[in-house]
Amino acid sequence: MIVLLGISSLIILLSPLSLGAEGGEKTGRVTLVVINRLCLEELMAMEGSSLVDLAARGGIGLMNTRTGGGLTAENAYTTIGGGTRLVGGADAKTALPSHGAYRGETAGDIYRRRTGWDPPFGSIVVLDIENIKTNNLASANTQRIGVIGDALREGKQKAAVIGNSDTHEEQRWAALVAMDSRGQIPMGNVDSELNKSDPDFPTGRRTDIEALWREYLKVRSEASFIVVDLGDMDRVEEERRQLAPSRYRSYRQAALEAADGFLEKLLEEVDLDKDWVLMVSPLPTGEDIAGGRLLTPIIAAGPGLAPGLLVSGTTRRPGVVANYDIAPSVLSWLDLPIPKGLPGALLTTSKELPRRFGNPSPGVNNPLGARLRYLEDLLSRSAATYWQRTPLLKAFVTLEIILYLTAFALVGVYSSLPKSWVRFMGFLLLLITSIPLALLILPILRPMTVIAAFSYTLVMAVLFAVLAVRLAPNTEHRFGLICGLTAMGIAVDTLLGGPLIKYSPLGYDVMLGARFYGIGNEYMGILVGASLLAVPVARERWPKAGTAILLWFLLVILILGSPALGANAGGTITALVAFSLALAYGTGRRIPFPAVGFCLALLAVLFLLNLFPAAGTGSHVTRALWIALQGDWAEIRAIAQRKLAMNWRLMRYSIWSKGLLVALGIMAVLVYRPTPGVKGIMEKHPNLRGIVLATIVGSLAALLFNDSGVVAGGTTSIYAAGLVLSLIIEERGRNGGE
Repeated sequence: MIVLLGISSLIILLSPLSLGAEGGEKTGRVTLVVINRLCLEELMAMEGSSLVDLAARGGIGLMNTRTGGGLTAENAYTTIGGGTRLVGGADAKTALPSHGAYRGETAGDIYRRRTGWDPPFGSIVVLDIENIKTNNLASANTQRIGVIGDALREGKQKAAVIGNSDTHEEQRWAALVAMDSRGQIPMGNVDSELNKSDPDFPTGRRTDIEALWREYLKVRSEASFIVVDLGDMDRVEEERRQLAPSRYRSYRQAALEAADGFLEKLLEEVDLDKDWVLMVSPLPTGEDIAGGRLLTPIIAAGPGLAPGLLVSGTTRRPGVVANYDIAPSVLSWLDLPIPKGLPGALLTTSKELPRRFGNPSPGVNNPLGARLRYLEDLLSRSAATYWQRTPLLKAFVTLEIILYLTAFALVGVYSSLPKSWVRFMGFLLLLITSIPLALLILPILRPMTVIAAFSYTLVMAVLFAVLAVRLAPNTEHRFGLICGLTAMGIAVDTLLGGPLIKYSPLGYDVMLGARFYGIGNEYMGILVGASLLAVPVARERWPKAGTAILLWFLLVILILGSPALGANAGGTITALVAFSLALAYGTGRRIPFPAVGFCLALLAVLFLLNLFPAAGTGSHVTRALWIALQGDWAEIRAIAQRKLAMNWRLMRYSIWSKGLLVALGIMAVLVYRPTPGVKGIMEKHPNLRGIVLATIVGSLAALLFNDSGVVAGGTTSIYAAGLVLSLIIEERGRNGGE
């Protein structure tokens, strides 16, 4: 008890060191330039431009654009300003000067009537602010929006927004980045006077760069955070479907040249030794969305940002950041406190670059060129994974369900089976077991189409199954061999930083942005499930391997729980529960006290590692633990509700829920309500009941303790169910003929 009190006191004393903005006096301002719908290829082609110059002087990367809803402007801009994935509102684009006219009334009067707040003189107001709050309360159980604007107001600093994306109606999306939770921006200009008529440009108008620059100079002396909407790329995108491809490209080039003219003036004015310039593209183009290229270019330059690839603690992946990293970064740069519970992290730069990109190709003789080529490769491979993921996983789980139900029907209906059927079904069940290993290795082959990925996966799975049949003498050992190779492959890849998991369809998808590092729930479940099956086989093959088995279990728990490796809290609990049961059956004791003691000691170490991680290794688990220890019950409740909502949604709509129910149901019926024939199999394979029990309990633990627990539980249960069915079919074959 005294030790616990001491640890708690230490946590309380050190907590200010773990949260909030970095220390140090900061001056200057942040200018966020919005060039929406920008493509990486276009940026790469702009040699000698101010945009490329900005990228060379600071950090460049790709930004995940996922929001709390669809990929729409109102959601994207609200997310950036709110520091978490949010949604907007139907009229969120309507931002007006408080003294301006709107539908026969003064905008300030409408705003006051809707909100009860008096807009300050000269301010800009978002009239849809209450609807935006309502939408986020319904979809994300939060009304915390406008985080950047709130922090600036509370810190006695000002935000400003200038420019618009107006077409035939007001489109002032950039105001959603600068506004506070009241829907107010203290200063700026979003009026149509910043545009000029141009019948030769999409929508008949375009941004007046000179007028925009004059407005920027007006607000620069007073505002600490200035959002500039250059607008023209949105206007081109507005009419994309009505434009010939050549005209579309020509207009985009003209829009980029105009935007570059503004950046040229900006770089002449700012001092990057004390000011920050941030260029973002909140949304991809419609063409890129259709192609799965959902990451957009982002550039940041200023104090503390050496030339390199942008990265953050959110992603830990050089070259990739999240759109909700912008809010904490802006606040940190302006020396403002970062609100608790924000999922994002500070943007930094890394010079890390794979060796094959380190030596530029002919004609590219600068470090920026190498970084751009790396980003293009990352974007192309990630887009391919994005498109391959859904069809491959649906095919995998559907095949698993069909085969398991077919095998279950065969053993339930027939007391004997032809040996040819037995061999065929046994091979197919072994094939299912081999697919996760094939999907892990798939990124080495770099397939760029769904057909290629499907073909490579099937061929590799067949080869692994054939190899297991040739090398192992019986069914149990064949499953054990495949599971052992799979578990070791996942462990080694994780220890190396996940180069395969990052691009595997069964890993995590950087486009979806649910996870950027560590072990995702799919491979977490596979690692636990494969270990549960491989270890008893190893124990049977090598009876004196008890110590090695315990060390393997501890290694898996360490990998899953380490903030620098797996960073999967739910997986750590799942492994601890499942492995303890497996050890109990392996030692013949109900509770193997020494093994459980080792596991608990390791869990305590992992707890401390997550509370006080090394620099750059803090994870979402770290943030959650600090929130819990500081007693922020509202945030804890919000996290729990989000996890429950995710699991409930997956349980209703995900194919993984069907796979989980089928696997668990088959194991429960065959092993815990066995027929006389199944009882005979249990006697011949004494380890089988322990494997099944540990797998069932582990799958349920994965379901309970993970935000995508349906997925984790489904992958945990794959192996034991396949082995049980294979052994029973094999037994039926002994009673049958050819």
